Amino acid sequence: MTNDNKNILDFQDPGSISAEMLDVPGFINTLKEHTLAVSPRPNPPLAFAGALAMLAHLGGRSYMDEHGLRTNLYLAALAPTGMGKEEPRTTNRRLAAAAGLLDSVPDDIASGEGLEDAIEANPSLLLQTDEADALLTAMRGGDSRAAKMNAMVLRLFSEAKSVHAKRLKAGDGAAKFIPFPHLTLFATGIPKFVYAALSAKALENGLLGRCLFLETHDFCPLGEMAAQELPPDCVETAKVLAAREVAFNETGVLQPIVAVETPEAKLKLALLRTTVDETARRLFDSGLGTAAALYCRLYEKVRKLVLLYAISANPAEPQITAEAVAWASSFATHITKKMLYEVQFYAAEGKFDAIKKRFMAYLASAPDGVLSRSELLHKLHIDANMFKRVVLTLHMCDLINEEQVSRNKYIYSLKKAS
Repeated sequence: MTNDNKNILDFQDPGSISAEMLDVPGFINTLKEHTLAVSPRPNPPLAFAGALAMLAHLGGRSYMDEHGLRTNLYLAALAPTGMGKEEPRTTNRRLAAAAGLLDSVPDDIASGEGLEDAIEANPSLLLQTDEADALLTAMRGGDSRAAKMNAMVLRLFSEAKSVHAKRLKAGDGAAKFIPFPHLTLFATGIPKFVYAALSAKALENGLLGRCLFLETHDFCPLGEMAAQELPPDCVETAKVLAAREVAFNETGVLQPIVAVETPEAKLKLALLRTTVDETARRLFDSGLGTAAALYCRLYEKVRKLVLLYAISANPAEPQITAEAVAWASSFATHITKKMLYEVQFYAAEGKFDAIKKRFMAYLASAPDGVLSRSELLHKLHIDANMFKRVVLTLHMCDLINEEQVSRNKYIYSLKKAS
């Protein structure tokens, strides 16, 4: 069996993200290239993710589309350890400092209450956090603090185009309201740990369905780490948008710039809406609830991405074009397919289910799609009895092939799709 043959998995690997999907003219490309130039290990997907998150933050309460949708984006950038996760966060902090917005870019917030207080102080907030798997693990384990954080993040996402009623504390005379709270998340982590921390509940409860997981498994060679000043165009854009945010907070008058859609863009968006809805319904009817939940949010993600494309290309007069829709559709669809491919191996309900999925993941990632019993035992770190149970279960589910190639050697592969 080779990787070119379709196997019996529900979702196939769409492959690595292409360079074309990491290409957005204007602000995003400029900031991405700067991050790559100063990084110890230049990592294009991570540099792109950082630039995308920074523009989503700066766009804050300054922009919306014709339907009132804002640029608040929840983005997780995943890469192996040591492969450049820190530099995009550092670049974003430097740009925020240059624009006088450093207080709006915290590295970590420990609780839902703390997040709410931070949003009150900075109604447009970029939360950058590493080790995203730690939060996901806590959520899966039922940690009450993490659950409150999850609930607050989910709530703020929906309130970006309305108002947030702050919790009442002792001494408060009346309820406090935060108009159009704008939270952008930029989390980083190691792919296998983040996916292993997921569960079906976490994927279907709303929050993760709103996230974009941008990952790379590639090795990134050392770069030159050229010392460079921040790009002047990016600094100027950041300062202009920071001034708008200050004016909003001082006057209470919010007048966002509306990005208008061209007729061609309207047509493409309408067609995409129909296609996405049909796919979500088909997955739902097939009993694939997790996949349906992710596809239900795909159209909303595309709309946010086309808005960011328009702002990046022309911050003064953003226009949503057919090119923006084509890029956003390709980018969001690829990421959704990649996430579905990965979570079928990792989002487990219980220890035994986790071992089964790891078994299949190792087969799917093997160079020729085949592993021996000894190789799997070594990778899985389980005893022979547990191995027999796993093999029997996967056989009964008709998911794997087992072949005896010599007296004491067995090899395994995933079933091919019929």
